Amino acid sequence: MTEPSAGRPATRWTMLGIISLGFVTLTLNWFDVATAFGAIGAEFDVGLDSLTLLISLFIIGYGLAHVPGGMLATAIGMKRTLVIGLAVQGLSGVLSGLSTTYPLLAVFRTVSGIGGSIFIAVAFAAVIVWFRDGPVTLALGITGGAAFSGGAAFALYVWIYLQRATGWHLSLIIAGLLELLVAGVTLMWFRTPAGAPALTGTRFDPAALRAALVSRDLWLYGIALMGGYGAYFTTSQVFTEYATEERGFPPTMAGLLSALIALAGIPGSVLGGLVADRTRNLRAIIVGSLLTCAVFLALIPVVPTGALWALGIGIGASMIFGFAAWSAVPARVTRIAHEHLGTATGLMLTLAGVGGFFVPLVFGHLVPATGFRTGWFVLAAVSLVFALVGVFGRNAAAPTVKAAPTPVNTVGGTW
Repeated sequence: MTEPSAGRPATRWTMLGIISLGFVTLTLNWFDVATAFGAIGAEFDVGLDSLTLLISLFIIGYGLAHVPGGMLATAIGMKRTLVIGLAVQGLSGVLSGLSTTYPLLAVFRTVSGIGGSIFIAVAFAAVIVWFRDGPVTLALGITGGAAFSGGAAFALYVWIYLQRATGWHLSLIIAGLLELLVAGVTLMWFRTPAGAPALTGTRFDPAALRAALVSRDLWLYGIALMGGYGAYFTTSQVFTEYATEERGFPPTMAGLLSALIALAGIPGSVLGGLVADRTRNLRAIIVGSLLTCAVFLALIPVVPTGALWALGIGIGASMIFGFAAWSAVPARVTRIAHEHLGTATGLMLTLAGVGGFFVPLVFGHLVPATGFRTGWFVLAAVSLVFALVGVFGRNAAAPTVKAAPTPVNTVGGTW
């Protein structure tokens, strides 16, 4: 399989559209299991702890392959790696739907996370190389924020109706097939920018790779997101059950409430990208959005039921508002060489994924013993504590990414 960077003209916005399709199907195959929790629990006779374990298993798979996925992209090229990631997750989605036991479903959810992990770190890098001399943070917000949130919202609300019509098994199979279709679209039409042969596969530069992996800012910002990352995915996937069991929402309205958490990320991500492109103070955006999210989480058990709508929107908008700036750190703060952007982004996502694994797991065991009220307070506290680590991160060198004749092969601020 070749990965041409020349030939038929390709625009950055066309490439952004292709990558965005990948993000939509990534999150569709991530969150569609959450809407089937009730049916899965009934069929396999498992409770909330086992259901939230499915979230954690996806996240652990998702965290495991970020750095290897970035290294794979360096070795075989960006396009091939994007296609492999989408294909692995899509096939795992199909196999998840075919699962006849809980252990089988758990295995395929883990493999699904691995596929998503391979795709997403390289997808962020693909956006950066296409928009390196343009509105890069806005572009990252559109893909990692708007498209990501759109797919999650589609899974959390619209997919409910498909599951009711076809059953959860077939609905997961359909979602997997859609991602396999997007893998085919990526294979056919994705291109890397002309004049960047390293992006089609190159030899490892050990010194540059080591510099990326020991970058102080990548570690600080990755750790800062641990709590909020896990809290966001926990909230978006269990809010339906909380609203139904504790606040008396009808199931359809509770599903819409969860979907709003994801939908709010669409305007939040675009606005966050626009703001971040016009300032060098990425630290304030990242830390401020995480602290705001922590406040909203702490308010969940104490506000009147009607106010849950505002809190859901606030959590989704604030979290993804800062995520656009966060995902621009490798390009705008540490100035990683383009062929190592996937690995650098993968390191940050892996660190965040640690929280994504442990936070839902803790929440799932805490709530049956102490109740949802304590669970929400713990999510808020964890988000706040980790967010403060970001205070020690550096800011970008300039408000916008400037065009450069060649990538920079060093990373500032190592440990």
